[in-house]
Amino acid sequence: MTTSSAARRAPLVVLPLLFAATSADAVDDASARGPLAVTTLEFADLVDANRKGPVADAKKARGASGRRVPIKVHLPAGDRPVPVVIVSHGAGGDWDTHLGQALHLASHGYAVLCLEHVGSNRAMLAGSFQFMKVMEAMTRDADEVLGRPRDVRFAIDRSEEWNRTHEKLRGRLDPDRVGIMGHSYGGFTTLAVGGMRPALDWLTPRVEPGRGLGPDLRDRRVRCGVALSPQGVGEPFFIRESFGSLAVPTLGITGTLDRQQGGLSAENRREGFALWPDGPHRLVWLTNARHVDFTDSAGTGRRELPSPTRADVQPVVRAAMLLFFDAHLRGAAEAEAKLTAAGLKPFLRGGVTDVEVLAK
Repeated sequence: MTTSSAARRAPLVVLPLLFAATSADAVDDASARGPLAVTTLEFADLVDANRKGPVADAKKARGASGRRVPIKVHLPAGDRPVPVVIVSHGAGGDWDTHLGQALHLASHGYAVLCLEHVGSNRAMLAGSFQFMKVMEAMTRDADEVLGRPRDVRFAIDRSEEWNRTHEKLRGRLDPDRVGIMGHSYGGFTTLAVGGMRPALDWLTPRVEPGRGLGPDLRDRRVRCGVALSPQGVGEPFFIRESFGSLAVPTLGITGTLDRQQGGLSAENRREGFALWPDGPHRLVWLTNARHVDFTDSAGTGRRELPSPTRADVQPVVRAAMLLFFDAHLRGAAEAEAKLTAAGLKPFLRGGVTDVEVLAK
């Protein structure tokens, strides 16, 4: 894909974020901050000019061409190429919704690119007194459901260009080691980029033929994915036939109180995992984990939706996703060996009382 002139002119903000592990032992704890300092670069005005339709920036800029795809990059210190992880937020989120998790991965040697999906971001909720109605509309909007995976494609395109030409990123982003992670709507995005085909049944406006499987939105440059709150069968994203085309190693993380949209139970997510094809897939199942527990904007000073168990869930999430990416983007067999119930139980705390790890 050719970079648009708008993307080349995008303002750049560089924010140094420096930290280190507090002890040598912390480096061996997969839930603890890693030893590497991190620098953050903001590309707020990137535009994918090859996309049809208006710039979907909340309710502004209607009539402009292309689509904005803001990207915040968290880059670990060093001079060698590192694996790349794309982060996709849920409905009503933004590029900082998973800041704590992004900095965790970056401190362990990953370049983390946090996207903002402007058709389903925090700005879309601004001033609305019908929160759930707006959230429901976002997850059924045909342009957004089918467009989010294309935001990921655009981000990977940019990473390849930056790796060739950008002053601070040149030679630092390994285009052959790319993973993706996301929560809720971002979990859908992760699964779609990994090969699951979305259902057309609930999209508005109608996409012909109106029912059944939608297009293949897989990006073959992505080698693995982590889906937080992965969906099972049912409204608004997947039907039974969607699951068989998952083509990359994928880790799902969910829990007993993580209800799905449409009134479906948390168990529906677990039942969905049974439909994933055979492969090196895992599902982490946490007792008492809630849906909002899988977001992590620590470091932003922002108030998140409250939960009594978020702080208990995050150590397991951080450890599991790091071990999974180490296994599949770095080939670390010892990391995969630790991705078991026995390996994750040391990270349990508080109200999250048990963990299962299901394998395909």
